[in-house]
Amino acid sequence: MTSPSYRLFTTFMLCTMCTIVACGPSGITLSGTVDIDGTPVEKGKLSLVPKSGVDSPTAMTPIINGQFTVPPTSQLREGQFDVRVVVTADRAPKTELTFLQPNNKAAMGTALSQALKDAPPAEESFTMDLDVSGSTEELTLSFIR
Repeated sequence: MTSPSYRLFTTFMLCTMCTIVACGPSGITLSGTVDIDGTPVEKGKLSLVPKSGVDSPTAMTPIINGQFTVPPTSQLREGQFDVRVVVTADRAPKTELTFLQPNNKAAMGTALSQALKDAPPAEESFTMDLDVSGSTEELTLSFIR
């Protein structure tokens, strides 16, 4: 059988640990839209890289249909950041395979030309400075080509 003081101590420690875990540090929430020349970014990645002297980790989140959210679990803190947006393009699945006969330069030229046409556009990246001073739910990041 345990003593009342031991049970009281155990209960106190358990409550203290729950309070520390529940009230632990949480980050800032940022959400909003990203557009380029007024058109929402269909698919991409947003990174917030802290500038020198800012006590915050780098936060990264996907951009889908122009929308992004940096959740509080990212531990983002207030400060100045470099915002980096990378726009990605989906590669259309190849519907047919091309087989070439050895020493057939004409077929190789045709296949190479078609492969270049089928290639997705290169990824584009954009950067800007951002001063984060608290949670924001309607942030609009606009870039111009």
